[in-house]
Amino acid sequence: MMDITIFKTSVRDMHDLSTIKHKMDNLLGTKNWTFAFEDEDKILRVVSARSYIPAVRKILMRYGFLCEELPYSLDEFNV
Repeated sequence: MMDITIFKTSVRDMHDLSTIKHKMDNLLGTKNWTFAFEDEDKILRVVSARSYIPAVRKILMRYGFLCEELPYSLDEFNV
């Protein structure tokens, strides 16, 4: 089963992303995480077979970015 985790971040754009991209790719793989820069919360979405919450937070915070897990339920999306 895949785990989806959503984070509110302060990563503003591709320039900010370039500072953490290599670390995120190494941790999660290139296709297992995405940013929604158009969202006001600059959402980071992580899809993985296990939880990487502490590791993701550590990477972003090490580079000076906010990283806060956002709770959600699939029920909210009528899935």
